[in-house]
Amino acid sequence: MINVGVMPHALKQETLRAAEELCRWLLQKGRLPRVLEEDAQEMACEGSVLPGERFIEDLDLVISLGGDGAMLRAAAWAYRADAPVLGINLGKKGFLTAMDLGGMYEGLEQVLAGRYLQQERMVLECRLAEETGGEPHYAVNEVVVGKRELQRMIRLEVDINGRYFHYYAGDGVIFATPTGSTAYSLSAGGPIVDPNIDCIILTPICSHSLLDRSVIISPESEIQVLVHRERVMPSLSVDGREEINLTHGGRVLVRRAERRLHMIKSVGYSFYSLLREKFDFPDGGK
Repeated sequence: MINVGVMPHALKQETLRAAEELCRWLLQKGRLPRVLEEDAQEMACEGSVLPGERFIEDLDLVISLGGDGAMLRAAAWAYRADAPVLGINLGKKGFLTAMDLGGMYEGLEQVLAGRYLQQERMVLECRLAEETGGEPHYAVNEVVVGKRELQRMIRLEVDINGRYFHYYAGDGVIFATPTGSTAYSLSAGGPIVDPNIDCIILTPICSHSLLDRSVIISPESEIQVLVHRERVMPSLSVDGREEINLTHGGRVLVRRAERRLHMIKSVGYSFYSLLREKFDFPDGGK
């Protein structure tokens, strides 16, 4: 791991200071830190400052400093580079991150020495049907087909593997990965799924129906969402980062991506222990 991308939350002074110190530390360890041009505008960087396409060239590791939002941003760049991503938590939940700021250098010493756990996380690929030949969008957590207005419902038809499945009226529909099952899908009433399992979780948002339960869909499936013509502005959100306007009558295609995201965790990582810690499970007398 020579070429290391450092990606701080650019709007938080604490993460910017930590990123500056991390770049100096990486140089002392014989690594070559690099920072995106857009992030370097906010910090004093001692590593290379590169535009996006050069940032991902020969990249060996991406380190995110921030919360889960920063981690999703870093994961998108790591996925493009087919490099592993590691998160340092300076946010609130930090469910996707591997370690806290206090243990960062000790933990990174272990990672640079090759002592870590690498998980292969499923990713969703999403395309707009009318964008023939367009670039796909990739989601580590979720794809959301919804709307911008709060007061009106959107109506969506969902087909699975070419067959009509259901018609949803409400605020929209979430298609989550197992990694994203603890994020927006969970808030909307979806199930928690072990990230070692492959599946697509369909969770309606505020559905105006008695059939408002989540559905677990095979990862081999291809899903099509048809946006019905209504007096709302339909939108597509990918990991809460990309917000794309949809056309009335437009179609969104969702399926499992061919490649996976390489996510680094500390040795001894346990998804279920993390669940207990992050969601404050009661001790149950133990």
